[in-house]
Amino acid sequence: MKVIRKMMAPIAAAALCFTVLGACSNNAATNNNVEPAKTNNQASAQQDVQKDEPIVLSIVNSAGGTPNFPTGDAFWEENPVAKALEEKLNIKLQWDVYSGVGKDKLNVTLASGDYPDLIMLSDPARVIADKIAIPLNDLIEEYGPDLKKKYGSALNLLKQEDGNIYHLTNSYLPEGATPPGYGYSLQVRKDIYDALGSPKLETSDDVYNYLKQVKEKYPKTSDGQTMYPLSGYNRNWGSPYFGMIAMAGSPADSKIYIGPDNTVKYWAKAPWAQEVLQFYNKLYREGLVDPEAFTQDYATWQKSKLYPARVAAHIGGWNQTYDVLKTYTDAKLPNAENMYFENVVFKFPSGDKPALFSVSKKGTGAIIITDKCKNPEAAMKLLNYLTTEEGNFLAMNGPEGIQWEMKDGKPALKQSYLDRWIAGEKQVNIEKETGMGHYARIVGSDLGRTSWGTYWILKDDPIATNDTRAQQRDQALSPYWYDATTIGDLMVGADTDTLNKQQAVDKRLYENAFSVILAKTEAECAAEFAKFVKDLDAAGAEQVEAYMTKMHQKYEQQLSGTQG
Repeated sequence: MKVIRKMMAPIAAAALCFTVLGACSNNAATNNNVEPAKTNNQASAQQDVQKDEPIVLSIVNSAGGTPNFPTGDAFWEENPVAKALEEKLNIKLQWDVYSGVGKDKLNVTLASGDYPDLIMLSDPARVIADKIAIPLNDLIEEYGPDLKKKYGSALNLLKQEDGNIYHLTNSYLPEGATPPGYGYSLQVRKDIYDALGSPKLETSDDVYNYLKQVKEKYPKTSDGQTMYPLSGYNRNWGSPYFGMIAMAGSPADSKIYIGPDNTVKYWAKAPWAQEVLQFYNKLYREGLVDPEAFTQDYATWQKSKLYPARVAAHIGGWNQTYDVLKTYTDAKLPNAENMYFENVVFKFPSGDKPALFSVSKKGTGAIIITDKCKNPEAAMKLLNYLTTEEGNFLAMNGPEGIQWEMKDGKPALKQSYLDRWIAGEKQVNIEKETGMGHYARIVGSDLGRTSWGTYWILKDDPIATNDTRAQQRDQALSPYWYDATTIGDLMVGADTDTLNKQQAVDKRLYENAFSVILAKTEAECAAEFAKFVKDLDAAGAEQVEAYMTKMHQKYEQQLSGTQG
Protein backbone atom coordinates (compact mmCIF):
# COMPACT_ATOMS: atom_id res chain seq x y z
CA MET A 1 0.00 0.00 0.00
CA LYS A 2 1.42 3.34 -0.96
CA VAL A 3 1.40 6.15 1.52
CA ILE A 4 0.13 9.28 -0.22
CA ARG A 5 2.31 12.23 0.60
CA LYS A 6 0.69 15.63 0.78
CA MET A 7 3.08 17.31 -1.61
CA MET A 8 0.70 18.64 -4.23
CA ALA A 9 -0.55 21.59 -2.17
CA PRO A 10 2.87 23.33 -1.83
CA ILE A 11 3.64 22.72 -5.49
CA ALA A 12 0.26 24.06 -6.56
CA ALA A 13 0.67 27.06 -4.27
CA ALA A 14 4.10 27.83 -5.74
CA ALA A 15 2.73 27.60 -9.25
CA LEU A 16 -0.16 29.90 -8.29
CA CYS A 17 2.25 32.48 -6.80
CA PHE A 18 4.36 32.37 -9.94
CA THR A 19 1.26 32.98 -12.07
CA VAL A 20 0.03 35.79 -9.85
CA LEU A 21 3.46 37.49 -9.84
CA GLY A 22 3.49 37.29 -13.61
CA ALA A 23 0.07 38.88 -13.71
CA CYS A 24 1.26 41.62 -11.37
CA SER A 25 4.18 42.38 -13.63
CA ASN A 26 2.05 42.50 -16.75
CA ASN A 27 -0.76 44.52 -15.21
CA ALA A 28 1.06 46.98 -12.94
CA ALA A 29 -1.23 49.84 -13.92
CA THR A 30 -4.48 47.94 -13.28
CA ASN A 31 -4.02 45.68 -10.29
CA ASN A 32 -7.73 45.13 -9.52
CA ASN A 33 -7.61 41.40 -10.31
CA VAL A 34 -4.98 40.63 -7.69
CA GLU A 35 -6.52 39.18 -4.53
CA PRO A 36 -5.36 41.03 -1.39
CA ALA A 37 -3.21 39.10 1.06
CA LYS A 38 -5.17 37.19 3.72
CA THR A 39 -5.05 38.51 7.26
CA ASN A 40 -3.88 36.25 10.06
CA ASN A 41 -7.49 35.79 11.20
CA GLN A 42 -8.58 34.77 7.69
CA ALA A 43 -5.72 32.28 7.38
CA SER A 44 -6.61 30.85 10.76
CA ALA A 45 -10.26 30.53 9.71
CA GLN A 46 -9.24 28.67 6.55
CA GLN A 47 -7.17 26.24 8.61
CA ASP A 48 -10.18 25.66 10.87
CA VAL A 49 -12.28 24.79 7.81
CA GLN A 50 -9.66 22.24 6.76
CA LYS A 51 -9.84 20.64 10.20
CA ASP A 52 -13.54 19.80 10.20
CA GLU A 53 -14.75 17.52 12.92
CA PRO A 54 -14.98 13.92 11.66
CA ILE A 55 -18.32 12.50 10.60
CA VAL A 56 -19.36 10.10 13.36
CA LEU A 57 -21.29 6.99 12.36
CA SER A 58 -22.67 4.63 14.97
CA ILE A 59 -22.41 0.90 14.30
CA VAL A 60 -23.36 -2.26 16.14
CA ASN A 61 -21.82 -5.67 15.54
CA SER A 62 -24.59 -8.08 16.47
CA ALA A 63 -23.14 -11.14 14.76
CA GLY A 64 -22.68 -12.91 18.10
CA GLY A 65 -19.67 -14.52 19.71
CA THR A 66 -17.40 -13.01 22.34
CA PRO A 67 -15.34 -10.14 20.97
CA ASN A 68 -11.74 -9.66 22.03
CA PHE A 69 -12.50 -6.01 22.75
CA PRO A 70 -15.96 -5.45 24.28
CA THR A 71 -18.02 -2.30 24.00
CA GLY A 72 -16.39 0.56 25.86
CA ASP A 73 -12.84 -0.61 25.24
CA ALA A 74 -10.79 2.31 23.92
CA PHE A 75 -9.47 -0.06 21.25
CA TRP A 76 -12.45 0.57 18.99
CA GLU A 77 -11.78 4.29 18.53
CA GLU A 78 -8.05 4.40 19.18
CA ASN A 79 -6.73 1.46 17.16
CA PRO A 80 -4.45 2.27 14.20
CA VAL A 81 -6.97 1.23 11.53
CA ALA A 82 -9.65 3.50 13.01
CA LYS A 83 -7.18 6.39 13.05
CA ALA A 84 -6.08 5.71 9.47
CA LEU A 85 -9.69 5.70 8.27
CA GLU A 86 -10.39 8.94 10.07
CA GLU A 87 -7.37 10.57 8.45
CA LYS A 88 -8.28 9.19 5.02
CA LEU A 89 -12.05 9.71 5.02
CA ASN A 90 -12.74 12.01 7.97
CA ILE A 91 -15.12 9.33 9.23
CA LYS A 92 -15.14 7.86 12.70
CA LEU A 93 -17.12 4.82 13.82
CA GLN A 94 -18.71 4.68 17.25
CA TRP A 95 -18.96 0.97 18.07
CA ASP A 96 -21.37 -1.13 20.03
CA VAL A 97 -20.34 -4.79 20.15
CA TYR A 98 -22.67 -7.54 21.32
CA SER A 99 -21.28 -10.63 22.99
CA GLY A 100 -23.17 -13.86 23.44
CA VAL A 101 -26.36 -14.25 21.37
CA GLY A 102 -26.23 -10.99 19.47
CA LYS A 103 -29.50 -11.64 17.64
CA ASP A 104 -31.54 -11.50 20.85
CA LYS A 105 -29.95 -8.23 21.95
CA LEU A 106 -30.46 -6.76 18.49
CA ASN A 107 -34.15 -7.60 18.58
CA VAL A 108 -34.51 -5.57 21.79
CA THR A 109 -32.60 -2.66 20.26
CA LEU A 110 -34.72 -2.68 17.11
CA ALA A 111 -37.94 -2.82 19.11
CA SER A 112 -36.88 0.27 21.07
CA GLY A 113 -36.49 2.28 17.87
CA ASP A 114 -33.13 3.56 19.09
CA TYR A 115 -30.71 1.81 16.77
CA PRO A 116 -27.49 2.93 15.07
CA ASP A 117 -26.53 4.13 11.58
CA LEU A 118 -25.02 0.79 10.57
CA ILE A 119 -25.79 -2.74 11.72
CA MET A 120 -23.70 -5.87 11.19
CA LEU A 121 -25.87 -8.98 11.49
CA SER A 122 -26.22 -12.54 10.29
CA ASP A 123 -29.64 -12.47 8.63
CA PRO A 124 -31.01 -9.21 7.20
CA ALA A 125 -34.51 -10.54 6.41
CA ARG A 126 -36.29 -8.85 9.31
CA VAL A 127 -34.63 -5.43 9.02
CA ILE A 128 -35.46 -5.43 5.31
CA ALA A 129 -39.08 -6.44 5.89
CA ASP A 130 -39.48 -3.81 8.62
CA LYS A 131 -37.94 -1.12 6.35
CA ILE A 132 -35.15 -0.49 8.83
CA ALA A 133 -32.59 -1.16 6.10
CA ILE A 134 -32.62 1.50 3.39
CA PRO A 135 -32.17 0.76 -0.34
CA LEU A 136 -28.54 1.07 -1.41
CA ASN A 137 -28.86 1.15 -5.22
CA ASP A 138 -28.52 4.91 -5.70
CA LEU A 139 -25.85 5.21 -3.02
CA ILE A 140 -23.79 2.50 -4.73
CA GLU A 141 -24.14 4.21 -8.09
CA GLU A 142 -23.00 7.60 -6.75
CA TYR A 143 -20.62 6.78 -3.91
CA GLY A 144 -19.64 3.13 -4.43
CA PRO A 145 -17.82 2.74 -7.77
CA ASP A 146 -15.07 0.55 -6.30
CA LEU A 147 -17.58 -1.52 -4.37
CA LYS A 148 -19.65 -2.03 -7.51
CA LYS A 149 -16.59 -3.18 -9.44
CA LYS A 150 -15.33 -5.49 -6.69
CA TYR A 151 -18.68 -7.25 -6.11
CA GLY A 152 -19.39 -7.40 -9.82
CA SER A 153 -22.27 -9.67 -10.82
CA ALA A 154 -22.72 -10.77 -7.20
CA LEU A 155 -24.66 -7.56 -6.54
CA ASN A 156 -27.46 -9.05 -8.63
CA LEU A 157 -27.80 -11.84 -6.06
CA LEU A 158 -28.25 -9.29 -3.29
CA LYS A 159 -31.29 -7.75 -4.95
CA GLN A 160 -34.66 -8.36 -3.33
CA GLU A 161 -37.92 -8.96 -5.21
CA ASP A 162 -38.44 -5.20 -5.60
CA GLY A 163 -35.08 -4.86 -7.36
CA ASN A 164 -33.41 -3.05 -4.46
CA ILE A 165 -30.22 -3.96 -2.64
CA TYR A 166 -30.64 -3.54 1.10
CA HIS A 167 -27.52 -5.22 2.45
CA LEU A 168 -23.91 -5.99 1.60
CA THR A 169 -21.80 -8.95 2.72
CA ASN A 170 -18.32 -9.92 3.81
CA SER A 171 -16.15 -12.79 2.56
CA TYR A 172 -17.49 -12.27 -0.95
CA LEU A 173 -15.42 -13.50 -3.89
CA PRO A 174 -14.02 -10.45 -5.69
CA GLU A 175 -14.63 -10.51 -9.42
CA GLY A 176 -11.89 -12.50 -11.15
CA ALA A 177 -10.19 -13.66 -7.94
CA THR A 178 -8.60 -17.07 -7.50
CA PRO A 179 -8.76 -18.34 -3.91
CA PRO A 180 -5.80 -19.90 -2.10
CA GLY A 181 -5.47 -23.66 -1.85
CA TYR A 182 -7.80 -24.90 0.85
CA GLY A 183 -10.30 -27.73 0.98
CA TYR A 184 -10.45 -31.50 1.03
CA SER A 185 -7.73 -33.81 -0.19
CA LEU A 186 -5.89 -37.04 0.37
CA GLN A 187 -3.09 -36.42 2.88
CA VAL A 188 -0.14 -38.78 2.95
CA ARG A 189 2.49 -38.85 5.68
CA LYS A 190 5.65 -37.47 4.13
CA ASP A 191 8.20 -39.85 5.67
CA ILE A 192 6.29 -42.95 4.55
CA TYR A 193 5.56 -41.51 1.12
CA ASP A 194 9.24 -40.69 0.55
CA ALA A 195 10.37 -44.10 1.80
CA LEU A 196 8.08 -45.75 -0.76
CA GLY A 197 9.64 -43.78 -3.60
CA SER A 198 7.14 -40.89 -3.81
CA PRO A 199 4.99 -42.65 -6.43
CA LYS A 200 2.52 -40.70 -8.55
CA LEU A 201 -0.92 -40.47 -6.98
CA GLU A 202 -3.02 -39.09 -9.82
CA THR A 203 -5.84 -41.65 -10.03
CA SER A 204 -7.83 -43.85 -7.67
CA ASP A 205 -5.85 -46.83 -8.99
CA ASP A 206 -2.61 -45.08 -8.01
CA VAL A 207 -3.99 -44.50 -4.52
CA TYR A 208 -5.11 -48.12 -4.19
CA ASN A 209 -1.67 -49.42 -5.16
CA TYR A 210 0.01 -47.00 -2.78
CA LEU A 211 -2.16 -48.04 0.17
CA LYS A 212 -1.35 -51.69 -0.59
CA GLN A 213 2.35 -50.84 -0.39
CA VAL A 214 1.83 -49.10 2.94
CA LYS A 215 0.06 -52.13 4.39
CA GLU A 216 2.84 -54.43 3.20
CA LYS A 217 5.79 -52.30 4.33
CA TYR A 218 4.32 -50.68 7.46
CA PRO A 219 1.91 -53.11 9.14
CA LYS A 220 2.92 -51.90 12.61
CA THR A 221 4.21 -48.77 14.26
CA SER A 222 7.61 -48.72 15.96
CA ASP A 223 5.92 -49.57 19.27
CA GLY A 224 3.94 -52.49 17.84
CA GLN A 225 0.53 -50.88 17.26
CA THR A 226 -1.48 -51.43 14.07
CA MET A 227 -0.72 -48.91 11.34
CA TYR A 228 -3.67 -47.89 9.16
CA PRO A 229 -2.92 -47.20 5.48
CA LEU A 230 -6.01 -44.95 5.35
CA SER A 231 -7.84 -43.69 8.41
CA GLY A 232 -10.49 -41.16 9.27
CA TYR A 233 -13.34 -40.30 11.58
CA ASN A 234 -17.10 -39.90 11.42
CA ARG A 235 -18.13 -36.25 11.42
CA ASN A 236 -21.02 -34.19 10.13
CA TRP A 237 -23.30 -35.76 7.55
CA GLY A 238 -20.95 -37.83 5.43
CA SER A 239 -17.38 -37.94 6.66
CA PRO A 240 -15.24 -39.92 6.10
CA TYR A 241 -16.48 -40.59 2.58
CA PHE A 242 -17.51 -37.10 1.46
CA GLY A 243 -13.84 -36.31 0.82
CA MET A 244 -13.93 -39.12 -1.71
CA ILE A 245 -16.97 -37.77 -3.54
CA ALA A 246 -15.35 -34.31 -3.61
CA MET A 247 -12.48 -35.95 -5.50
CA ALA A 248 -15.03 -37.25 -7.99
CA GLY A 249 -16.63 -33.83 -8.55
CA SER A 250 -19.43 -33.41 -6.04
CA PRO A 251 -19.01 -29.95 -4.47
CA ALA A 252 -17.51 -30.67 -1.07
CA ASP A 253 -20.05 -30.72 1.78
CA SER A 254 -22.90 -29.93 -0.63
CA LYS A 255 -24.53 -33.39 -0.99
CA ILE A 256 -25.44 -32.64 -4.61
CA TYR A 257 -24.33 -33.19 -8.19
CA ILE A 258 -25.07 -30.77 -11.03
CA GLY A 259 -25.60 -32.66 -14.26
CA PRO A 260 -24.72 -31.57 -17.79
CA ASP A 261 -28.36 -30.52 -18.27
CA ASN A 262 -27.94 -28.07 -15.34
CA THR A 263 -30.26 -30.06 -13.08
CA VAL A 264 -29.48 -30.67 -9.42
CA LYS A 265 -29.39 -34.25 -8.19
CA TYR A 266 -28.20 -35.86 -5.01
CA TRP A 267 -24.60 -37.04 -5.41
CA ALA A 268 -25.67 -40.69 -5.24
CA LYS A 269 -27.19 -40.24 -8.73
CA ALA A 270 -23.98 -38.94 -10.29
CA PRO A 271 -22.54 -41.23 -13.01
CA TRP A 272 -19.48 -41.83 -10.84
CA ALA A 273 -21.24 -42.40 -7.51
CA GLN A 274 -21.23 -46.20 -7.59
CA GLU A 275 -17.56 -46.25 -8.62
CA VAL A 276 -16.59 -44.13 -5.61
CA LEU A 277 -18.45 -46.29 -3.08
CA GLN A 278 -17.15 -49.48 -4.69
CA PHE A 279 -13.62 -48.09 -4.39
CA TYR A 280 -14.12 -47.41 -0.70
CA ASN A 281 -15.67 -50.86 -0.29
CA LYS A 282 -12.62 -52.44 -1.95
CA LEU A 283 -10.32 -50.67 0.50
CA TYR A 284 -12.47 -51.87 3.38
CA ARG A 285 -12.62 -55.48 2.22
CA GLU A 286 -8.83 -55.62 1.77
CA GLY A 287 -8.06 -54.06 5.15
CA LEU A 288 -6.64 -50.85 3.70
CA VAL A 289 -8.92 -48.53 5.65
CA ASP A 290 -9.33 -48.20 9.40
CA PRO A 291 -12.58 -50.07 10.22
CA GLU A 292 -13.35 -47.53 12.95
CA ALA A 293 -13.19 -44.65 10.44
CA PHE A 294 -16.97 -44.89 10.15
CA THR A 295 -17.77 -44.78 13.86
CA GLN A 296 -15.09 -42.92 15.86
CA ASP A 297 -15.44 -39.21 16.53
CA TYR A 298 -12.76 -36.63 15.87
CA ALA A 299 -11.38 -36.44 19.42
CA THR A 300 -11.14 -40.23 19.67
CA TRP A 301 -9.47 -40.44 16.28
CA GLN A 302 -6.88 -37.84 17.22
CA LYS A 303 -6.06 -39.43 20.55
CA SER A 304 -6.04 -43.09 19.51
CA LYS A 305 -4.87 -42.95 15.88
CA LEU A 306 -3.40 -39.64 14.71
CA TYR A 307 -1.33 -38.57 17.73
CA PRO A 308 0.23 -42.06 18.26
CA ALA A 309 1.38 -41.92 14.58
CA ARG A 310 -0.83 -44.79 13.43
CA VAL A 311 -2.19 -42.96 10.37
CA ALA A 312 -0.33 -43.23 7.06
CA ALA A 313 -2.96 -41.40 5.03
CA HIS A 314 -6.17 -39.50 5.62
CA ILE A 315 -8.80 -37.99 3.37
CA GLY A 316 -10.56 -34.86 4.55
CA GLY A 317 -9.91 -31.21 5.32
CA TRP A 318 -6.25 -30.17 4.96
CA ASN A 319 -6.30 -28.66 8.46
CA GLN A 320 -7.28 -31.92 10.16
CA THR A 321 -3.69 -33.22 10.09
CA TYR A 322 -1.77 -29.96 9.62
CA ASP A 323 -0.89 -29.30 13.26
CA VAL A 324 0.02 -32.86 14.23
CA LEU A 325 3.69 -32.29 13.33
CA LYS A 326 4.14 -30.39 16.60
CA THR A 327 2.84 -33.42 18.50
CA TYR A 328 5.41 -35.65 16.80
CA THR A 329 8.32 -33.27 17.29
CA ASP A 330 7.39 -32.61 20.94
CA ALA A 331 7.35 -36.39 21.48
CA LYS A 332 10.81 -36.57 19.84
CA LEU A 333 9.73 -39.39 17.55
CA PRO A 334 12.45 -40.66 15.18
CA ASN A 335 12.47 -38.63 11.94
CA ALA A 336 9.70 -36.44 13.40
CA GLU A 337 10.60 -33.44 11.23
CA ASN A 338 9.42 -35.40 8.17
CA MET A 339 6.28 -36.84 9.75
CA TYR A 340 3.92 -34.24 8.37
CA PHE A 341 1.15 -34.74 5.83
CA GLU A 342 1.31 -33.63 2.21
CA ASN A 343 -1.83 -32.84 0.20
CA VAL A 344 -2.69 -34.92 -2.84
CA VAL A 345 -5.54 -34.59 -5.34
CA PHE A 346 -6.48 -37.65 -7.37
CA LYS A 347 -9.28 -38.41 -9.84
CA PHE A 348 -11.69 -41.24 -10.50
CA PRO A 349 -11.84 -42.64 -14.05
CA SER A 350 -15.51 -41.67 -14.53
CA GLY A 351 -15.34 -38.66 -12.24
CA ASP A 352 -15.48 -34.96 -12.98
CA LYS A 353 -12.90 -32.37 -11.97
CA PRO A 354 -12.46 -32.49 -8.17
CA ALA A 355 -14.41 -29.82 -6.29
CA LEU A 356 -12.53 -29.27 -3.05
CA PHE A 357 -12.90 -25.69 -1.90
CA SER A 358 -16.17 -23.77 -1.70
CA VAL A 359 -16.32 -20.03 -2.33
CA SER A 360 -19.22 -17.73 -3.09
CA LYS A 361 -19.49 -14.54 -5.09
CA LYS A 362 -22.36 -13.53 -2.82
CA GLY A 363 -20.45 -13.72 0.45
CA THR A 364 -21.79 -14.19 3.96
CA GLY A 365 -23.17 -12.10 6.78
CA ALA A 366 -24.76 -8.69 6.23
CA ILE A 367 -24.28 -4.99 6.81
CA ILE A 368 -27.10 -2.51 6.42
CA ILE A 369 -27.46 1.26 6.53
CA THR A 370 -30.48 2.02 8.67
CA ASP A 371 -33.23 4.59 8.19
CA LYS A 372 -31.84 6.38 11.27
CA CYS A 373 -28.58 7.18 9.48
CA LYS A 374 -28.19 10.95 9.12
CA ASN A 375 -25.35 10.66 6.61
CA PRO A 376 -25.85 7.58 4.42
CA GLU A 377 -23.52 9.11 1.82
CA ALA A 378 -20.62 8.99 4.28
CA ALA A 379 -21.57 5.43 5.25
CA MET A 380 -21.39 4.34 1.62
CA LYS A 381 -18.06 6.13 1.15
CA LEU A 382 -16.70 4.08 4.04
CA LEU A 383 -18.07 0.82 2.65
CA ASN A 384 -16.72 1.67 -0.78
CA TYR A 385 -13.21 2.38 0.56
CA LEU A 386 -13.13 -0.90 2.48
CA THR A 387 -13.62 -2.79 -0.79
CA THR A 388 -10.65 -1.13 -2.49
CA GLU A 389 -7.30 -2.85 -2.39
CA GLU A 390 -5.90 -0.11 -0.18
CA GLY A 391 -8.82 -0.15 2.24
CA ASN A 392 -9.22 -3.91 2.39
CA PHE A 393 -5.50 -4.51 2.95
CA LEU A 394 -5.47 -1.83 5.66
CA ALA A 395 -8.40 -3.51 7.44
CA MET A 396 -6.88 -6.98 7.16
CA ASN A 397 -3.36 -6.12 8.34
CA GLY A 398 -3.33 -2.68 9.94
CA PRO A 399 -1.53 0.36 8.52
CA GLU A 400 1.85 0.19 6.82
CA GLY A 401 4.76 0.60 9.20
CA ILE A 402 3.52 -1.38 12.19
CA GLN A 403 3.63 -5.10 11.39
CA TRP A 404 4.34 -4.78 7.66
CA GLU A 405 6.32 -2.67 5.22
CA MET A 406 6.85 -2.44 1.47
CA LYS A 407 9.84 -4.54 0.40
CA ASP A 408 10.89 -5.29 -3.16
CA GLY A 409 7.67 -3.76 -4.43
CA LYS A 410 5.22 -5.72 -2.28
CA PRO A 411 4.06 -5.80 1.35
CA ALA A 412 6.09 -7.98 3.70
CA LEU A 413 5.87 -8.75 7.39
CA LYS A 414 8.53 -7.10 9.52
CA GLN A 415 10.90 -9.67 10.96
CA SER A 416 9.90 -8.88 14.54
CA TYR A 417 6.23 -9.60 13.79
CA LEU A 418 7.01 -12.59 11.58
CA ASP A 419 8.91 -14.11 14.51
CA ARG A 420 5.95 -13.51 16.79
CA TRP A 421 3.45 -15.13 14.40
CA ILE A 422 5.72 -18.15 13.88
CA ALA A 423 6.19 -18.48 17.64
CA GLY A 424 2.40 -18.78 17.97
CA GLU A 425 1.67 -15.54 19.80
CA LYS A 426 -2.02 -14.95 20.42
CA GLN A 427 -3.58 -12.93 17.63
CA VAL A 428 -5.41 -10.66 20.07
CA ASN A 429 -2.07 -9.14 21.12
CA ILE A 430 -1.22 -8.13 17.58
CA GLU A 431 -4.79 -6.99 16.91
CA LYS A 432 -4.42 -4.61 19.84
CA GLU A 433 -1.28 -3.12 18.30
CA THR A 434 -2.41 -3.00 14.65
CA GLY A 435 -6.22 -2.94 14.59
CA MET A 436 -6.14 -5.76 12.04
CA GLY A 437 -9.23 -7.78 11.32
CA HIS A 438 -12.02 -5.77 12.91
CA TYR A 439 -13.00 -3.39 10.13
CA ALA A 440 -12.41 -6.28 7.72
CA ARG A 441 -15.59 -7.89 9.03
CA ILE A 442 -17.75 -5.08 7.70
CA VAL A 443 -17.48 -5.68 3.94
CA GLY A 444 -13.98 -7.11 3.63
CA SER A 445 -12.89 -10.27 1.86
CA ASP A 446 -9.76 -12.37 2.27
CA LEU A 447 -10.58 -14.61 -0.70
CA GLY A 448 -8.21 -14.43 -3.62
CA ARG A 449 -4.90 -12.61 -3.75
CA THR A 450 -3.81 -8.99 -3.91
CA SER A 451 -2.34 -7.35 -7.00
CA TRP A 452 1.07 -7.97 -5.39
CA GLY A 453 0.36 -11.70 -5.42
CA THR A 454 0.17 -11.95 -1.63
CA TYR A 455 -2.63 -13.27 0.51
CA TRP A 456 -4.90 -10.54 1.83
CA ILE A 457 -3.84 -11.47 5.36
CA LEU A 458 -0.05 -11.48 5.39
CA LYS A 459 0.36 -13.67 8.45
CA ASP A 460 -1.53 -16.43 6.60
CA ASP A 461 0.58 -16.09 3.45
CA PRO A 462 2.91 -19.11 3.10
CA ILE A 463 5.36 -17.08 1.02
CA ALA A 464 5.46 -14.22 3.53
CA THR A 465 5.99 -16.69 6.38
CA ASN A 466 8.23 -19.09 4.43
CA ASP A 467 5.88 -21.96 5.25
CA THR A 468 6.90 -24.60 2.71
CA ARG A 469 4.20 -27.02 3.82
CA ALA A 470 1.47 -24.46 3.16
CA GLN A 471 3.10 -23.64 -0.17
CA GLN A 472 2.79 -27.31 -1.14
CA ARG A 473 -0.86 -27.28 -0.04
CA ASP A 474 -1.58 -24.21 -2.17
CA GLN A 475 0.06 -25.69 -5.22
CA ALA A 476 -1.85 -28.95 -4.85
CA LEU A 477 -5.29 -27.61 -3.97
CA SER A 478 -5.70 -24.14 -5.49
CA PRO A 479 -6.80 -25.39 -8.95
CA TYR A 480 -9.81 -27.16 -7.43
CA TRP A 481 -12.00 -24.49 -5.90
CA TYR A 482 -15.61 -24.21 -7.03
CA ASP A 483 -18.16 -21.40 -7.01
CA ALA A 484 -20.96 -22.23 -4.59
CA THR A 485 -22.92 -19.08 -5.43
CA THR A 486 -25.90 -20.80 -7.04
CA ILE A 487 -25.88 -24.01 -4.98
CA GLY A 488 -26.34 -22.44 -1.56
CA ASP A 489 -29.73 -21.86 0.06
CA LEU A 490 -31.43 -24.21 -2.38
CA MET A 491 -34.30 -24.95 0.00
CA VAL A 492 -35.27 -21.33 0.68
CA GLY A 493 -39.05 -20.89 0.43
CA ALA A 494 -39.81 -24.60 0.18
CA ASP A 495 -43.11 -25.79 1.60
CA THR A 496 -43.35 -28.02 4.65
CA ASP A 497 -43.85 -31.21 2.65
CA THR A 498 -40.72 -30.62 0.56
CA LEU A 499 -38.67 -29.72 3.64
CA ASN A 500 -39.81 -32.88 5.42
CA LYS A 501 -38.83 -34.93 2.41
CA GLN A 502 -35.43 -33.24 2.33
CA GLN A 503 -34.80 -34.24 5.95
CA ALA A 504 -35.81 -37.82 5.24
CA VAL A 505 -33.56 -38.01 2.16
CA ASP A 506 -30.59 -36.45 3.96
CA LYS A 507 -30.87 -39.02 6.73
CA ARG A 508 -30.78 -41.90 4.23
CA LEU A 509 -28.08 -40.24 2.15
CA TYR A 510 -25.78 -40.34 5.13
CA GLU A 511 -26.69 -43.51 6.99
CA ASN A 512 -27.47 -45.90 4.12
CA ALA A 513 -24.19 -45.27 2.27
CA PHE A 514 -22.34 -47.24 4.92
CA SER A 515 -24.16 -50.44 3.98
CA VAL A 516 -22.64 -50.03 0.52
CA ILE A 517 -19.13 -49.33 1.82
CA LEU A 518 -19.18 -52.16 4.37
CA ALA A 519 -20.56 -54.86 2.04
CA LYS A 520 -18.75 -58.20 2.29
CA THR A 521 -18.45 -58.85 -1.46
CA GLU A 522 -18.33 -56.87 -4.68
CA ALA A 523 -21.72 -58.27 -5.73
CA GLU A 524 -23.27 -57.34 -2.39
CA CYS A 525 -21.83 -53.85 -2.76
CA ALA A 526 -23.52 -53.39 -6.17
CA ALA A 527 -26.86 -54.66 -4.79
CA GLU A 528 -26.63 -52.37 -1.77
CA PHE A 529 -25.90 -49.40 -4.01
CA ALA A 530 -29.01 -50.04 -6.13
CA LYS A 531 -31.07 -50.27 -2.93
CA PHE A 532 -29.42 -47.09 -1.63
CA VAL A 533 -30.56 -45.03 -4.62
CA LYS A 534 -34.03 -46.61 -4.65
CA ASP A 535 -34.54 -45.74 -0.97
CA LEU A 536 -33.64 -42.10 -1.66
CA ASP A 537 -36.37 -41.83 -4.29
CA ALA A 538 -38.83 -43.59 -2.02
CA ALA A 539 -38.14 -40.90 0.59
CA GLY A 540 -38.93 -38.12 -1.89
CA ALA A 541 -35.57 -37.34 -3.51
CA GLU A 542 -37.07 -36.49 -6.90
CA GLN A 543 -39.39 -33.85 -5.45
CA VAL A 544 -36.53 -32.27 -3.50
CA GLU A 545 -34.24 -32.37 -6.53
CA ALA A 546 -36.86 -30.60 -8.64
CA TYR A 547 -37.12 -27.81 -6.10
CA MET A 548 -33.34 -27.46 -5.78
CA THR A 549 -33.04 -27.33 -9.56
CA LYS A 550 -35.61 -24.54 -9.74
CA MET A 551 -33.75 -22.48 -7.14
CA HIS A 552 -30.33 -23.13 -8.68
CA GLN A 553 -31.53 -21.96 -12.08
CA LYS A 554 -33.23 -18.94 -10.51
CA TYR A 555 -29.97 -17.93 -8.83
CA GLU A 556 -28.14 -18.32 -12.12
CA GLN A 557 -30.60 -15.94 -13.74
CA GLN A 558 -30.19 -13.48 -10.88
CA LEU A 559 -26.43 -13.66 -11.15
CA SER A 560 -26.51 -12.90 -14.86
CA GLY A 561 -29.07 -10.13 -14.37
CA THR A 562 -31.57 -11.80 -16.71
CA GLN A 563 -34.28 -12.60 -14.20
CA GLY A 564 -37.55 -10.95 -15.10
